[in-house]
Amino acid sequence: MASIDLINLTKTFGPATAVNDLTLNVRDNEFVALLGPSGCGKSTTMNMIAGIEHPTSGEIRFDGRDISGLPANKRGIGFVFQNYAIFTHLSVRENLAFALRVRGVPRQEINRRVADIAALMRLSDKLDRPSARLSVNEMQKLAIGRSAIAEPAIFLLDEPLSNVDAAFRAFMRTELKHLQHALKQTMVYVTHDQIEAMSLADRIAVMSNGVLQQFGTPEEVYNAPANTFVANFMGSPSMNLITAVVTEESGRTAMSFKNACNLALTADGPLATRLLSSKSREVTFGIRPEDVELADTSDPRPGLTLPATFVEPIGPRTTIHLGEGEVRMKVITEKRFRTGLGQALKIIMPEPKCHLFDTKSGAALRMEARHVNA
Repeated sequence: MASIDLINLTKTFGPATAVNDLTLNVRDNEFVALLGPSGCGKSTTMNMIAGIEHPTSGEIRFDGRDISGLPANKRGIGFVFQNYAIFTHLSVRENLAFALRVRGVPRQEINRRVADIAALMRLSDKLDRPSARLSVNEMQKLAIGRSAIAEPAIFLLDEPLSNVDAAFRAFMRTELKHLQHALKQTMVYVTHDQIEAMSLADRIAVMSNGVLQQFGTPEEVYNAPANTFVANFMGSPSMNLITAVVTEESGRTAMSFKNACNLALTADGPLATRLLSSKSREVTFGIRPEDVELADTSDPRPGLTLPATFVEPIGPRTTIHLGEGEVRMKVITEKRFRTGLGQALKIIMPEPKCHLFDTKSGAALRMEARHVNA
């Protein structure tokens, strides 16, 4: 087990900056996900931790010790790649035992650890099967087991589930958490899949263009996004984000949207407080689709009335698309919902569930601590 500290870490490739001044702490025995779109710098960060790439500047510390100049084979790291790295000419048993044999581990100990890891990865009945005859899913389980059996202090996984089917991905998310708890290893997991990050990680580092956007628990990055990038990237469907102009009439604060819809706000409420503190009269308003409430058009509560443009029934829930042009909203309802296209629907947006962002910088506007589970 080991903690990892990345201190002002930068990596450039010629004129391109892949990782820019990244500072991050991974605690001992913590599962951290590096999350972001392709090209955001997450794999480059992992490669620097592993010693495959060398930082242009900055430090990497394991348990407080600077290992920036240490070769990859001296770092005590297990690495699982997107494309399973196994010896297809060897059996499952021989693949699992390989690293232990190279280290001169006694045969009895090898047999014990092979049996244990095979049981953990559910490969016990395939130990004597040639690895080339495994399915793609089984090959990836073998690749994970082959790295885990060496009991590395730090386990790095670079999109290990990208090439397997959806059902197996869901299964392996549970298995990886069991594996971490069983082996008590520090794990860093690279993914572009927010579901993997949310379900697996103790904390998530969201990256974009080589820059860390937010680092926090899954609840923090989802419920209190630091900026519009995180708000838009986390969630499926993503957060509703609409540009609004702050107005004041007769002492009441309101938001005016570009199709002339106005949303009156509670006096001295959380939104009005943050709006009035903003230096700009234009803000970006956000709310998660599952936090929007559908109401009858006669409901007296403040809200927006927009036409339905598309309805997606997905299993037990329905996603309703409302509005046109620059004011569009998505609403999730946990039941089957039918409506005619073009039908006007009223939506209510509870103020404690709403978010405000600076339109120019994208940064969240916060005057008070947000309740993460609000």
